[in-house]
This record gives sequence, C-alpha cells and structure tokens, in this order.
Amino acid sequence: MLKAVVIEDEPKTREAITNIINRLCDDIEVVATGHNIKTGIDAIYNGRPDILLIDVELADGNAFDILRHIFNIDFQVIFVTAHEGYALKAIKFNAFDYILKPFSVEELTATIEKAAKEVNRKRTEVYLESLLHSIDDRENKRIVLKTADEIHLVNISEIINCEADSSYTHFFLKDGSQLTVSNHLKEYDELLRDYHFFRVHHSHLVNLNEVKKFHRINNAYVLMSNGKKVPVSSRKKERLLEEFNSL
Repeated sequence: MLKAVVIEDEPKTREAITNIINRLCDDIEVVATGHNIKTGIDAIYNGRPDILLIDVELADGNAFDILRHIFNIDFQVIFVTAHEGYALKAIKFNAFDYILKPFSVEELTATIEKAAKEVNRKRTEVYLESLLHSIDDRENKRIVLKTADEIHLVNISEIINCEADSSYTHFFLKDGSQLTVSNHLKEYDELLRDYHFFRVHHSHLVNLNEVKKFHRINNAYVLMSNGKKVPVSSRKKERLLEEFNSL
C-alpha cells in the first residue's frame, strides 16, 4: 500500500481529493493532510509519503515554502494549481506532475496512478540492482549502496547494522566505515531478512551473526561486534530469541 499526503487549504477540495484517492486509486491511501505551512510540514514528516499532492497557493504562503523545509524530497510531488505560470517553478522542485484547477476525477486519478507506477518502478530498481550484482554464494552476496557521490558494491556479510535517519539509512561496516543512502530502512529490511538480518527496532536492523550480547532486562539492547549498543523494542524481544535459536 502506497502512502499519499494531501496539502490543500480549501477544506472541500482537500476532502474531495482525499475521498477520490481512497475510493478510486488502488493500493494508495491518504495517511495525512495539511492546510497551511506548519500542518503541511508536519503531515509530510509524520506521513512519510510516497506521493504528495500539494496546492501551490496556501493561506499563509505557498507550496515552495513547505518543500524548502524538507531535507530530502524522496517522494513524487504533484502540484495542484489554478495558475499555469507555476509550472516552470514546479519543475525546478523536481515535480512529477502538476494539475490545473478545476480538474476532473479522471485527470486526478490518472495522474496519481502514473505517479504510483513511478514509485514502484524505483522500488523495483533497488531490488534488481542487488539481484544483478549478487552471486550464488550466500556468504559473498553483494548489495548496491548509492551514496550522494558514489556507488558501492558491499558484501552483505560485511554489514554489521543499519540505522534509519528520517528517509535515509546509515550502514555500519566491519572495516569501521559508514555509508549513508537515501532509501528507507524498510526497503533494506525486506532485502536482507533472508541473510540473518533482523529489525530489532523501528529504526534499527542488525546482522545477527554480528551480535555479541543480548541484554533482555529493562531497556533491552544488543551489543554488536563494533561495540555499538542497539536498542531492542519490547515487542521484538521474543521474536529475536526465536531468531537466535534458528541460527
């Protein structure tokens, strides 16, 4: 299920867009809405959208004021505007598309579904890159990690743990280095779970082969081979024990 956020200062329009998406767009759900700069920023950070529909003109500013506050725009942005003159400025903010008011239901759903295909295409690329650069030997399986400036091919067995940082993921490696990529931890949880990796916390994924100690009392944590203490959420304790027993 893809997540959408709608930012629109006209209540009826905001409600209409939300209802159209939830009723007519398969596998897409509106998880948060906003009506001004503050609520818009909060909606993006709390909703962590795959697709953002945002009205250009808001009561206390405009869409660009909101987007300037977002550290990493890793979602598809669809601008909704009554003025075609905003199109060029929208392109500068890497807009996926823009819709002119008044718009039809068909136009809105077609644009959203096109954005959803782009989201899924990018996700597929992450999986395919890892698949194409892997070899049959499980111990030497590799994963492609794209940082801001470089592309790294890393042996999965060299990864000690991963940590979420908003829409970024930090990888901590056996050689003491750290790589930061602009993908959500969830994507790597799905990629690495078959290689003895376990998500011990919403923000932490660990290589079980690199765990040195599991402290279960009170504030639970695992001690990793690099000396890092990684918190374990209370609901993951029992599952983690099961994972250790299956190693």
